[in-house]
Amino acid sequence: MSNEHESKPADPVPEEKRGRFPKKTIGLTIIVLAIIALSKIFASEVVDVVGLSPDLMNVSSYALVFLVFLMWAVWMLFVSGRRWYVRILMLVLLFGLPYAFLSVMRPVMNGDAGIARFEPIWTPKTVVNADVETSSLPVDLKTETPNDFAEFLGPNRNGVVRDEPKLRDDAISSDTEIVWKQEIGEGWSGFAARNGYAVTMEQRGELECVTCYEIESGELQWLYKHRARHRDPMGLGRVGPRATPTIDGGYVYAIGALGNLVCLNGADGIPIWQHDLLKMLEIDLLTGEIDNFEFQYENSALAWGRAGSPLIVDDMVVVTGGGPRGLAAPGETSEDSAVTLLAFEKTTGELRWKAGTEMIAYGSPSLATLAGRRQIVVVAESKALGFDATTGEQLWEHARPGTSDADANCSQVNVLSDDTILLTKGYNAGGELVTINYEDGKFEANSIESNPAVLKTKLTSPIVYEGHAYSLSDGFLECTDISDLSRKWKRRGRFGHGQMLLCGDKLLVHGERGTLSCVRATPDGYEELGSMETIDGVCWNTLCRYGEYLLVRSELEAACIRLGVETAD
Repeated sequence: MSNEHESKPADPVPEEKRGRFPKKTIGLTIIVLAIIALSKIFASEVVDVVGLSPDLMNVSSYALVFLVFLMWAVWMLFVSGRRWYVRILMLVLLFGLPYAFLSVMRPVMNGDAGIARFEPIWTPKTVVNADVETSSLPVDLKTETPNDFAEFLGPNRNGVVRDEPKLRDDAISSDTEIVWKQEIGEGWSGFAARNGYAVTMEQRGELECVTCYEIESGELQWLYKHRARHRDPMGLGRVGPRATPTIDGGYVYAIGALGNLVCLNGADGIPIWQHDLLKMLEIDLLTGEIDNFEFQYENSALAWGRAGSPLIVDDMVVVTGGGPRGLAAPGETSEDSAVTLLAFEKTTGELRWKAGTEMIAYGSPSLATLAGRRQIVVVAESKALGFDATTGEQLWEHARPGTSDADANCSQVNVLSDDTILLTKGYNAGGELVTINYEDGKFEANSIESNPAVLKTKLTSPIVYEGHAYSLSDGFLECTDISDLSRKWKRRGRFGHGQMLLCGDKLLVHGERGTLSCVRATPDGYEELGSMETIDGVCWNTLCRYGEYLLVRSELEAACIRLGVETAD
């Protein structure tokens, strides 16, 4: 017989606490979500006033979302007053639903550590085949034409191209013809064009390739293959080569993401000479595996792969160098210092000289005349530098803080006059005017103006036109007066970290999500003349204009667009 007065197990949760409504938790959740939403809506103002760059804003948003989840977990475990099995069930739902979502949907990141979109994990990862038929006819890359775009960012590496034939105001519209569009191997290289043909670099499975296409048809003419597959360990920079090839004298000079420097016969893509820069610089390769592919990356500060395009200087080809981790600091006397530039005889590949001890970043060397001296200028990891164009002697340096595995220097040096350059960078570094003078037998570089609020270029370079610099500054299209680095206007749009070219007084702006816009280059305000949708994928690759054709690409697709141009009729 049971005892009616037998004590029941004590309820660990007092009845008055059961089902307690989490007013404070809900309120804090609403506040956090509102802060995140407002920071997106008023991103421009947040960037200017608070000083947070978009990538830091995104990282901060992720941290806030994590804190919200943590706050709800604490409420469920210690405050909710539910029975233990109900609390466990709520925790499983709280963390299990997002986990289940991410198990079937993978995020596609943009250039600011933000999420551009989600796609199902079963979305096929297209691997473009390297074993393909190519044309048997020789390609003529020797013949020069007025429309040639033979190197990175055009003839002067500044994004300014010959506006011939002249673009009409309706050069871009929703009815603009896409001549061809097709899949292309992964990577961030742009096109270089000569005599009706265009070359680029792409990843095709385990092979890093240099490819040549006919511009009008998009047909593959030849393909050079080298076994290499670059990817950074975190995958933020993704797979493939980064640098744009250079065409000169019928030859193609290309450098892979892992330092394979090659000179190819432009007629058929057969190698003339080749160098392994990592071996020359004693940099080890590290490996990993993902998506059933082994990938490699170099054991140096250059986390995102080699992006500097080869520069032709007279009878030499000049490329950026670097060095392994643990080197002596720049300026110290040591045989283990980094090498900033290397020059090779362009027809034989013989090493001519090495120059500089500064670790490299992601910009390409370019040729300029400053203070009456012909120079090779480049922004390395933490300095802008000038070298004699013939001997490689370092002439000057100017501090431009950065690290090549974090807040990296990527933008080109813009030469404004014989004695003034413009340096730009994202990560809240902004724009800086620097004079280069020659006095008392030596060169000096001096900062004369800086403004961290403008010209915050991250994966792009500014374009200078009639006293103003046009840039994708933290993803906003911006016009800056270069006399005092004051902003004239700033425009939000679907630009992100896309790319630009200047044709006459018109900017062709290809946003990182595949929207091409034609914008008048004027300090009076933003004036869009037309826009169109182009290709899928993330469009960080530079543009290439060849006459009436514009070549665009992403890591997934390439396309040829027929621009609206003026004709004799």
